[in-house]
Amino acid sequence: MDLIHTILLWIHIPFGSLSLILFWIPVGVKKGSALHKKVGWYYFICMWIVLVSAALLSISNTILGNYTAAIFLGYLTVITSFPLWYSYDILRQKKEWSDRYFLTRKIFLGLICIAGLVLLYIGAVKFKFQNMGIVILFFGVLGMLSIKQLLLTKERAILIETKLKMHIQGTIITGIAAYTAFFAFGARRFFIDTLQLDGQWMILPWILPTILGVSYMRYMKGKYTKAEK
Repeated sequence: MDLIHTILLWIHIPFGSLSLILFWIPVGVKKGSALHKKVGWYYFICMWIVLVSAALLSISNTILGNYTAAIFLGYLTVITSFPLWYSYDILRQKKEWSDRYFLTRKIFLGLICIAGLVLLYIGAVKFKFQNMGIVILFFGVLGMLSIKQLLLTKERAILIETKLKMHIQGTIITGIAAYTAFFAFGARRFFIDTLQLDGQWMILPWILPTILGVSYMRYMKGKYTKAEK
């Protein structure tokens, strides 16, 4: 199992690194251009490889007895898979969403809400609101916020969640997830050894990408969704 775990990491890390680079090309070029679509598709594929390998790593951690890591990694996989899926699939929907799309959306949101509850329990009971427990609670709360979307009727969701808005939102959220993973795992030694961050300060690599990414997402949605009106 250790060998399989290592092989999965050798798949996960390179594709994750490539995704960090590819993310910025569609963001920087003209929207709807051939380059935007082509590189965006490469990013989409790379991120699915990252997420499938992350799901398998979650299973591997479970077998190895690393239950908290397995649950947390599994949660991050689900909350990233959802926006990655709808950022592309929403563009294929007509004015009226298909039943398949709406059902898949409900399943994803339901899983995220359940996983959010599990993280809230782990952060409060196991970690007692200390250190890593704060990070787990933060992501648990993010998961629970999906209840609002889960309760929307199909008609209301179609009215609120327009194609361009959802495409922009979904893509940026996946970028937030990719950079969160990079700063929290890949650049961990840099924050500890170079910036001398430890204790409560190690929460920053987990939370800062979300704060910055959400701010950027709001700006982009406000800028481009006007074109749909």
